[in-house]
Amino acid sequence: MLATPHTSRAVPSRFSPLTVRPDMASSWSDADTDFDTAADRIVKAHSADGEARDQPILELRTWAMTAKGEHLALQPIAGHLPARVLRAGAFSNLMTRLNAPAEFVRDRLPAPLQLATVNYLLTQSTSTKSATLRLRGEEIASLVSDRYTPLEPEELLGTVRGVLDRQDMLGRARVRSIATGTVDVLRLVFPGEERAIQIGDVTAVGLDISTSCFARSALHVRGLLWRLRCTNGLRVAEHRGQLSFRHVGDIQRMKDGLAEAIPSCIARARGVMDAWERSVHVMIDQVSEMVESLQLTVAERLLVEEELTAELGVPDLPESASLYDVTNAVTAAARQAEPARRLELETVAGEALERHTGQSS
Repeated sequence: MLATPHTSRAVPSRFSPLTVRPDMASSWSDADTDFDTAADRIVKAHSADGEARDQPILELRTWAMTAKGEHLALQPIAGHLPARVLRAGAFSNLMTRLNAPAEFVRDRLPAPLQLATVNYLLTQSTSTKSATLRLRGEEIASLVSDRYTPLEPEELLGTVRGVLDRQDMLGRARVRSIATGTVDVLRLVFPGEERAIQIGDVTAVGLDISTSCFARSALHVRGLLWRLRCTNGLRVAEHRGQLSFRHVGDIQRMKDGLAEAIPSCIARARGVMDAWERSVHVMIDQVSEMVESLQLTVAERLLVEEELTAELGVPDLPESASLYDVTNAVTAAARQAEPARRLELETVAGEALERHTGQSS
């Protein structure tokens, strides 16, 4: 009997799709630490993801899609640089440029057809001129326009530290949440600026700063209210309390924008505190209809209802409840979501607060 040649499972069939590498893992952790300790954690998380550097490309069509092991990779046709494996985000960036469906090409086409399709599109597309590959180690983490201006964690955090120091707020700031990954979030709370909304239930003014090294997000600064007892965060409604800066132009422009945005957003959060205090006395007469009107998935809506009944200590969803309790249920549910969705749900709560307290501007 002839022996069957051994085939490693790491080598895909020619009819199987080539894969991409995962993006930097997302992590959200609640904390209670000083600014410098939190900043060090963010910098170390990105350092562990691989050395960050950029590879400019003058003409993307001079590069080709190729296989590197079982992964999709890009390499110059001239061969003067090694093939570099694509991460999921970079592959999606490339497919967007080529006006091709990323999931279909990545998951449904066999390897030879993947390579042939992408390479044909690269030669035919009119939107494949210049670009920049954002590298982490030897992997391509994202593919961005040559106009993209990165603000790496060290520069961002150094700028924020300087602004807080000049505002005499650095020593008073406590970092209550840290998110790292494709989107980074630094959640600052200022315990010296707090108010007892109910007996033993204190809320403090805070600030969210979020950005991305991988072209997943602009630089955002957003005012925040932080309920100390249960560590729920309510973000100020978007059109009132957020300042954003795209990653284009001069880096100094973003740094100067941060210097303006941080005190401005803190001031806006202080203004929302009055509405938050009034929400205790604003009654929602049809709770189920209000929850239904929020931009929630079915699972999120059920979770909000569970949090509300647990907060009130009742077995079933009540017909009426205070706006304070309903928005707290939304922010409690947000804690169980992925980082990016958590921020969205906390904003939903802030918009509900504004809408029902007549704070729209």
